[in-house]
Amino acid sequence: MNSLLAALFVISLPSSAQAITWGEFWEPFTHNDSHHHYHYHHEMCTERIVREQYVPGNRWRSGFVRTWTEWITIPCHERRYYPQ
Repeated sequence: MNSLLAALFVISLPSSAQAITWGEFWEPFTHNDSHHHYHYHHEMCTERIVREQYVPGNRWRSGFVRTWTEWITIPCHERRYYPQ
């Protein structure tokens, strides 16, 4: 019980902290060197990818290569070149 009373006494002591004003709070955020968010809208490019897959044959037919083309849209700065 004594420790509870001691804790309440310590909590009730006045602190030496001082409150700040709204002007003091917002001061770091109002300078020209404050944090900026930049949103870049990258130009999009269309890339053609030619894919090939070998399909093995069996005793009734021979194997063949299946070929198809895919078109993907990516930002131009990430453009990759695929062998065609």
